[in-house]
Amino acid sequence: MSDARALVIYQDALDAVSRAIMEEDGPGLMARAKLPHLVRTAQSEAVMETPEDLIQGFGVFAQAVKALGATQLVRLATDATYLSPQYITGHHVTHTLRDALPVIESYTNRMVLICDAGIWKMLETETTLQNPHWPIHMPRAPRDGARKAAPAAPKDDVRKLAVSPLRLYQDFLDALSEANNAGDFDGYCNHMLFPYSSHTEATDTIIDSPEDVRPFFDGLRQTLAKHGADRIARCAESAEFISADLICGYHATEFRAGEACVFGPVKSRMVLKRQNTDWYLKSVTNALQNKRYPYNVPRPGKALVTLQKIQERTRT
Repeated sequence: MSDARALVIYQDALDAVSRAIMEEDGPGLMARAKLPHLVRTAQSEAVMETPEDLIQGFGVFAQAVKALGATQLVRLATDATYLSPQYITGHHVTHTLRDALPVIESYTNRMVLICDAGIWKMLETETTLQNPHWPIHMPRAPRDGARKAAPAAPKDDVRKLAVSPLRLYQDFLDALSEANNAGDFDGYCNHMLFPYSSHTEATDTIIDSPEDVRPFFDGLRQTLAKHGADRIARCAESAEFISADLICGYHATEFRAGEACVFGPVKSRMVLKRQNTDWYLKSVTNALQNKRYPYNVPRPGKALVTLQKIQERTRT
């Protein structure tokens, strides 16, 4: 696993994605992108979870650069290295050109690739563009007379450890469920990164302290008893490292009596953040119709609202 090989793979991915963006080729773009996909600018962060969100977001970007007169998006790798056999990290410079002439200042970027079913795909993108929101309707490249240095690769990147994000996510879910089932409120709160956010189909709530958690925790215990359940069980379905210290995972929650499911399943998503060697809850979304927090009786819904939709409706 040489850096020279990593650089070749990185440049190939850049070329394929750049071509798909400028041709507004949705299937071509999806062939070289892994969902969920994290995009950071100097002032914003967005996670795209669906093909529609990813294609629409990069389509807006393509239209923006074309409106400036761009005919080419040339992205040139400057370095790349393996984090592990499955991940490559690197840096590149983006040149937005009309024929051979720049239409905006060139800018630097960082990208992480993942090898998915034998194909290297973009997983995380960080750019020095200064746009405050995604999608980017008008690229704002740094214009201070000197190109800004590319975003530094984090030194403590969990992907170097070659551990399974799904295994870490299930371990976290098991610890939460164990605390729920034991009535261990303090143990449950020890897994929270205060403040964290909680979302349903209709609500967005900031949980500032354990006092905010108590009504939900007690309500969950009461709902278990109401349904004759002896425990709560959370089963991970998928998970991915979307950055050096973030996992985005999806799971189903059931109330069980013995082996029988007496309530649920409720679809959920969590974003976990790593601090030192431990993982903490940063954000949770449940497919519930409840319109206020805390909710005494969970009302399962059909849709798990996306992180991008949440970002749009909480934008100030």
